[in-house]
Amino acid sequence: MGATSARLAGRPASWWREQCLRLLDADEGYELYRAAMSWRVSGGGSFTPDAWLMDVCSALLLRQPKTALRCCDMALSTWIERPGDRAVLRFVRGLVIADHIKDPQRAPDDLESALHGPDWLAAQAAPELGRVSAEARRSQVRRPRATPAPGPDTDYRELISSRASSPAPARTAPLPPDGAVPSLWSPAMIRLRRP
Repeated sequence: MGATSARLAGRPASWWREQCLRLLDADEGYELYRAAMSWRVSGGGSFTPDAWLMDVCSALLLRQPKTALRCCDMALSTWIERPGDRAVLRFVRGLVIADHIKDPQRAPDDLESALHGPDWLAAQAAPELGRVSAEARRSQVRRPRATPAPGPDTDYRELISSRASSPAPARTAPLPPDGAVPSLWSPAMIRLRRP
């Protein structure tokens, strides 16, 4: 662990949220990326949707929607295990694909997945699914700009968390309840909703 990582390790999730919110409000995309990365690596954020939401927002602030999609995919394939939290990231992924990558034909699967998540999320996903499905019918995009969402890759996670690799990020204690509204949801949705 480097000197900076050691200095930041053990900070509470509330500290990371405050840092990220300050940078998000200031539209500081690169600094937000650095804070979200540090939160995931040193602060246990890898296992919660909040840190990944900030990664997605940083990529969108930097006008890199494909990077935002890769952030969702990395979270879904490697770190986010709980079904409610996965539904949150599938919803975010659907919005990124539909509104930022501009491929509404590939977004409905992710938005439909969110319908099976927590009630608060299903209530938000239903109208978005209707809107995106209507756009998909009118879309002229023929070549896919996004692949289907990845499933969990436990073999890869074990590989990158082995002693031969760097140690796995520490889990925050305790994790928020599965599928709870992420504390940074509202400010993140301002960046995620249709530009």
